[in-house]
Amino acid sequence: MAENESILERARRQGLARPSAGMHVPAGYFEDFARKMAESLPYRAEAEAPEAVAAAAPKTLWTRVRPYVYLAAMFAGIWLMLQMFAMMGGGRELKPIDDNPVLAEALSDDDFMFDYIYDDLSSYEIADQMMSDGLDMDDIENSIGMETGESSPSDGFVLPDSML
Repeated sequence: MAENESILERARRQGLARPSAGMHVPAGYFEDFARKMAESLPYRAEAEAPEAVAAAAPKTLWTRVRPYVYLAAMFAGIWLMLQMFAMMGGGRELKPIDDNPVLAEALSDDDFMFDYIYDDLSSYEIADQMMSDGLDMDDIENSIGMETGESSPSDGFVLPDSML
């Protein structure tokens, strides 16, 4: 057995494969292929001189405007794509509560505030927010329901006398 013998050659020698594998082309097929193909195609004058045909064709409005329309469409697509990325990224500013009438009405309702908002805050956080809003201490005590030295039932915080 020869060292360079392929598996196919060994199979042919043993009689397991056909003597010729693959496809065959008739002898001399590609020698005059180009000439036969050219003869079988119909004659077209514009194929001989494409520059003359292009120069003779009248330019319509669309053929003159088309590059600019395509350019505008490309820029509009880029702008829309950037807007979509900005919306997905969350880089937008929050709208004020006044723009949402349902939320503004709910936040102006004292029952809603005490049941859902103030329940999560300590009395110290509420008092601190009211002081930063500019309310005096009497208003803070009345809205929290605390007297001097009285502890809040929710978190056990006692306002010191120095804050009063």
